[in-house]
Amino acid sequence: MAKHNKKRNVGLLHEQLIRHASRMTVEGNVEKAQESIDVVTRHFGKNSEMLKEFRLFSSLIHTCVSSEDLALRIVAESRRACVDHDASKLRHEKSLLIKDINHLLNEESFYDQRIPDYKIFATVQALLNEWRGASRLTPAEIVQYETRLVKHLTRSETGSNLQKSENANPLVLNIMIEKFNKKYGKTLTEDQRKILECRLMNKNSEAVVLMESVKSKTLDSIDRFYESLDNDYLKKKKEVLVERVSNFQPDETDESVAKALSLANLLAELEAE
Repeated sequence: MAKHNKKRNVGLLHEQLIRHASRMTVEGNVEKAQESIDVVTRHFGKNSEMLKEFRLFSSLIHTCVSSEDLALRIVAESRRACVDHDASKLRHEKSLLIKDINHLLNEESFYDQRIPDYKIFATVQALLNEWRGASRLTPAEIVQYETRLVKHLTRSETGSNLQKSENANPLVLNIMIEKFNKKYGKTLTEDQRKILECRLMNKNSEAVVLMESVKSKTLDSIDRFYESLDNDYLKKKKEVLVERVSNFQPDETDESVAKALSLANLLAELEAE
C-alpha cells in the first residue's frame, strides 16, 4: 500500500475521537470526554465538507452487499459523488480539526490508537482522494485499491453483524429514513431525529456522542434558564434537576436512548422559553 497520511483520514480521525471520548468517560475524566465530543460536533457540522466526506466514507466502510455487480455500482456512484466535494475546503477543514486535536486534546498517543480495520480505512481514504483528482496513485494501484474495496463490500457477515450490514445498505437505508422522517419528522426535535437515525443505521458510537452533546447542551440551557428566573419555588428545583442530568451516562442501550430523547425534549422546552 502506498504511504498513507493517517492524520488526514476522515474515518480514522472520527473513530479516534469517539474512542478517546469513550475512554475518558470510562476513566471518569468528564471534562476531557466533553472536549473530544465538542471537537466532533464542531468539525463535523451540518454544512461542513468533512461531514459530506465522512458520510461517503462511512457508507463504504459499513455497507455489505450480496453481489460483485452491486459492489461495482456502489464504487462507481461513490466515484461520481466525490466530484461534489470541495477538495480545497476539505483540506482546510482537516487542518483546523488536526489543530484542535493537537492543542485542545493534547494527547501524544491520540494518533496511535489502534483501529482494527485500519487497512480498509486507508484504502477508502486513498480512493476518495484519488477520485477527487489527487493523482497520487498509479493506474495499477487504483485498480488494486478498488478491487480491495469491492472485496470488502462483498464480505460475508453472519450472526450479530447481519442486522448491521442490512441496515448499512444505502438503498434500503434511504427508504427507511425517508419513511421515518415522513412519520415522525414533524413531531421530533432535530436532536431526537439525529439520535434515532443513528440507531436506525446501527451507528451506536455516533448515537452516544449525540446523547453526550444533548446532555451538555441541556446543562447549559438549565443554567441560562435559572439566571433570569424569579420564581423561588422553581429555583429550589435546580439542584435536583442538574444532578439528574449530570448523572445520565449515555451508552448503547435502549434505556439510554429513551432517556436521551426525554432530555432532548426538555432541551427544546428550555430553549423555547
